[in-house]
Amino acid sequence: MRVRKRTKFKALIVFVILAVTFVAGFVYVRKNLIEYTDKYAKGLITTRVVDVLNNSTTQALEGEWFQDKSNFYEIRYDNEGNVTLISADMVVINALMRDVAAFSQTNVNQMCKKEDVQVPYSSIFGSSLLANYGGKYTFNLELLGNIQCNYRTTFQSAGVNQTLMCMYIDLYVDISVMLPLHVENIKVENSMVVYQNLIVGKVPDFYFQSGNGLDLVG
Repeated sequence: MRVRKRTKFKALIVFVILAVTFVAGFVYVRKNLIEYTDKYAKGLITTRVVDVLNNSTTQALEGEWFQDKSNFYEIRYDNEGNVTLISADMVVINALMRDVAAFSQTNVNQMCKKEDVQVPYSSIFGSSLLANYGGKYTFNLELLGNIQCNYRTTFQSAGVNQTLMCMYIDLYVDISVMLPLHVENIKVENSMVVYQNLIVGKVPDFYFQSGNGLDLVG
C-alpha cells in the first residue's frame, strides 16, 4: 500500500511540474509575441492600412461630383477683392465622406482577409539574434466596427493678402491582431488633403479663429 501511495504521489508531483512548466512556457512565449507585435508588427500593419486609406480616398475622389473641386466651397468677394463669404456645400462634402468611408471599409476588410503579416517563430524566444530565423507565424487581422470619417478645413497665411485654404478627410480605424489567447488592438488615424485653394484677397480674421460651421485653425 505504501509503495502504491508513493508511486501515486510521485506521479502527481511529476504532473504538477509538467503542468507548471507548460503554463510558464506558454506565458513566456505569449509575452514575447506581444512584445514583438508592439515593436515591429504594429508599424508594418499601420503602414499598410494607411496605404489602403489613401488609395480609398483617391478612389472616391474619382466620382463625378468631385472632379470639379470648386463644388466643395463657394467663395465670394466684394468690389475691393476682399473675401466676404466662404460657404461649404455640405451635400457634396457629405457625399464624399460617405464614399470615402464605404471604399475604406471594403478595402480594409479585404486587406485583413488577404494580408500576410508574418513574424518568425524564433521571435518567441525574445532574442534579437534569433529573430530572423525559422518559419513564419501569420497574424490574423480583423477590422473592428465601422471606419469613422470626418472632414476639417484649415486656413493658413501664405503671404500678403494670400491665404492657403485646405480641406482634409480624416479617417479612424481600429484593427485587431489575433495572438494566442490575446487580442492586440491597433488604432490607425490618417489625414489626406482633398481640396486646396490659394485665396488672393483679405480673409476676415474670424475664419482663422472660430465659427462658420468649419473646423478652422490659424
